[in-house]
Amino acid sequence: MTRKDLLSERRERIIQLSMPKVSKAVWATLGPPVVWGNQELMRPISKAALKCQTSNHLLSLAVPKKNFQTDHPEKCCRDYFAYSCGRSSVIWQVQPSAMKANASKRIEELSRPKSVPSGYEEDRLSYVLGCGRSSPIWTVNKSALGSNAPERVNELARPKSLHRSYKPSREVAWLISDAAKNAKTPPSIESLSRPKERLDLPSRDPEWVIKKSTLSAHTTARVEDLSKPKKLIDRYIPNRDVEWKVSHAALNAKPTERVKGLAVPLLRDDMDHVQFDPLAFKVKTSALKGKIPSRIYDLARPVDRGGN
Repeated sequence: MTRKDLLSERRERIIQLSMPKVSKAVWATLGPPVVWGNQELMRPISKAALKCQTSNHLLSLAVPKKNFQTDHPEKCCRDYFAYSCGRSSVIWQVQPSAMKANASKRIEELSRPKSVPSGYEEDRLSYVLGCGRSSPIWTVNKSALGSNAPERVNELARPKSLHRSYKPSREVAWLISDAAKNAKTPPSIESLSRPKERLDLPSRDPEWVIKKSTLSAHTTARVEDLSKPKKLIDRYIPNRDVEWKVSHAALNAKPTERVKGLAVPLLRDDMDHVQFDPLAFKVKTSALKGKIPSRIYDLARPVDRGGN
């Protein structure tokens, strides 16, 4: 293999590595082109699948499940929607024999309501918040109705007075002067106060009506100066539109063990586990005491391109 072929092969490899990685999520969303409205299959059936024969196990699995209700005709007459919406009736049909049957003593005993204990005395008036109360208001004693309230209670019962600096809202918000009442509006304000006239159509005309005075108007020198785009400064240096050429030595160079070690990505813990570690984001003491060299300060300064 010549050197020229080796360089071309390496360039093709670099171009291949520079291409972005295709997302695997496309595999689940994209498929073969499907034309709807015909009887064509989405995927063609292979010849081996057309010629294969089913096994006895597949034939046994293909047999439908037996309907055991056919053995009981009295249950087959039941509505299919007996336990869901759409049934003929919510109440089950009662047989005539059940309508004429007599309840046993045990069923009559279970149907009786629970009796109250013999020593129970009902007092519904004490249950003010319960059912059967006479009134939701507590009963007041006669002595409390005839007593006089002390001065402290009367003082607390008085409503809070307004602040002495408080001013109530004015009845008239703005007083219109006589000069404003007798003033005449100029014709420009009357034209602006008129509503826009639109035709009663399902859609608006996309063309705007332009006045003749607007078509014959001329811009002033000041408007032309403001409409000009902003110019660049004389000392402005644009970006260089030059591609860097890679040398043959760089193309044939092999990375050292140190470069390979630096190229290995850092394996960081998942945030689901790091969030429970209080020392995960702790800064080392040596990093806190370290000093930045002057060379880093020089590199951190932005390039002066002659701006403002």
